[in-house]
Amino acid sequence: MTRIKYLLATLLLALFVGMGANSAMAQDNPKSMAAKSQKKAEKKKQKREENEKKAEMRGKKRHMKIQEKETRKRMKKHKKKGSSYVSRRKKRLHKK
Repeated sequence: MTRIKYLLATLLLALFVGMGANSAMAQDNPKSMAAKSQKKAEKKKQKREENEKKAEMRGKKRHMKIQEKETRKRMKKHKKKGSSYVSRRKKRLHKK
């Protein structure tokens, strides 16, 4: 029983010493802190962009739902024509 307590105490001590060394190393290296904060900022920006895209799609869906059936059909038809025009235009611009 005492051996188990001794072993447990040793493991806990090693764990606490290891955690203290890691935090001290992180504080000593400002580059790693700057890199972490930059990564965090990039993630935040990416998440915000994703949320904006989702909000735009939700808005488009809501807009379509409030239209009458005939209007939706007309919008769908014009959307197809518009996208084909844009794609042809992009191809012409890339050739120049």
